[in-house]
Amino acid sequence: MLAEWLRHLTTPAPRAAKKLGYVRELIAIEARHQRCRNAWAPHLERSRRFVLDAADGLERRRKVTLLGSGLLLDVPLAELAEKFTEVVLIDIVQMPAVRRQVSGFTNVRLVEDDLAGVVDDLAAGQRIEQVPSANIPDGDADLVVSLNLVTQLGVMLARRGVDAAALAAAHLAALRQLAGRVVMIAETERQWIEGGEVVESDRPLETLDLPEPDATWAWNLAPAPEIDPRRDRRFTIAAYADLSRNSTRAAP
Repeated sequence: MLAEWLRHLTTPAPRAAKKLGYVRELIAIEARHQRCRNAWAPHLERSRRFVLDAADGLERRRKVTLLGSGLLLDVPLAELAEKFTEVVLIDIVQMPAVRRQVSGFTNVRLVEDDLAGVVDDLAAGQRIEQVPSANIPDGDADLVVSLNLVTQLGVMLARRGVDAAALAAAHLAALRQLAGRVVMIAETERQWIEGGEVVESDRPLETLDLPEPDATWAWNLAPAPEIDPRRDRRFTIAAYADLSRNSTRAAP
């Protein structure tokens, strides 16, 4: 814990993002990935493969934009850098480890951006009465990928009174306005599993008008006793190959 606290203090990041806990959250995600590496591996591999399959279906590959690039755990960076002229990775904080990882690629660009559009105001002590329309930086790309992001936009901000469902709806609406192919990967169900049975669940995207996903899989996010001594925390992941066309193609 002391090491994580020191990393939080010394990690460079936008002031508002650090104040609202995003650096602390990324450090915690990195630590959980280390503890749960085997449980996470199938989900991360499916995510990377789904993105690459979507890219392979494009006639033009000038630019790919990844929204919610995080720690690059689910980003097939080397393959995308080879396929596209430009790769743009967008998240609210770009951690030092990410900067080191991309430093060897001349066609990869990092962008720090608040995709929720409310972080600066919250950090300044303002109350968010209405979620603004979402803006997608570098949305002119041939391929835009919302990567395990749409529900995560509201996870931390809901604690500060922001409407998480409205954030998700605004993000989805913005994605659907883009001209290129739009891939979205997101959890559609969150479950607590005990003794092999689902004992609690919720569906964070059930109010949104979404087509049938092109692929689904399970992500064992936190096997017991990671969060709970007896229960696993598991997500059902849905992947959409082209939101702009409401694709129902077979799963890659």
